[in-house]
Amino acid sequence: MRTTESPLRALSNELMCLVEDQLSNNEVSSDEELRNYFTACGLTEGQAIDAMTYRDLYLIHSYANGETPIRNC
Repeated sequence: MRTTESPLRALSNELMCLVEDQLSNNEVSSDEELRNYFTACGLTEGQAIDAMTYRDLYLIHSYANGETPIRNC
């Protein structure tokens, strides 16, 4: 369980949607490729690294809109 607030909470809704879409649906890119994509889209390196810690959860589970691990961290 996380004890500090995720740096992802600072993302705009548009970037949060992009991150969650990629985490949920991108099974092809390597972690490095996806992390690089996130930074190219405007995330900081720290935010991109933090986002990648959620990848397995998003690939395995389906979440209701707004009831996702990142939005509820």
